[in-house]
Amino acid sequence: MTSGLSAGAKPSSSRAALYRWVFCAVVAAVSLAVDLYTKQWAWDTLRAPGGRPIMLWDPTLELAFVLNTGTAFSLVEEIRQPWVMVPLAGLVVAYIVFLTVRLEKPSWWHLVGTGLIVAGAIGNLHDRFVRFDPMGRPGVVDFVKVNFPWGGSWPSFNVADAILVVGVCLVMLGLRGRDAAGSLTS
Repeated sequence: MTSGLSAGAKPSSSRAALYRWVFCAVVAAVSLAVDLYTKQWAWDTLRAPGGRPIMLWDPTLELAFVLNTGTAFSLVEEIRQPWVMVPLAGLVVAYIVFLTVRLEKPSWWHLVGTGLIVAGAIGNLHDRFVRFDPMGRPGVVDFVKVNFPWGGSWPSFNVADAILVVGVCLVMLGLRGRDAAGSLTS
């Protein structure tokens, strides 16, 4: 009878793990869909001939089309080719997923964060393969612009950028919570 209980415990444990990973995949899929939809909307609406910025909260928040041909926040303009960004983003995503897999029982925060990171990376990589400026350089659609009251603005960004930042914060929160509880597996 004891062997029947332990055998019964294992499938429910693996079923719980499967549910956690399905949850993570659903978070990634929904987030990716929202990102790709909003970028397509910005491409069709804000970039299109006659398209102009939309002020959401004057003068602080506006939607204005920018095709970012550099890296994050256009800080490094030299890295423009998908063949450079794909392996780099792939390694980062693979490492985050690897760390999550190594956890015996990742927290829900950690799984949401992992899903968001995967979606954000895939969303921005997608753009580098399908969006090009008039000179043929690949880029990422950015359209959220936060203006400072003293002038200037934060670099434009998109949904993928936002969910990447939130995802990293959630993964760190999930790890910190596990570390504080002493249940982080090595």
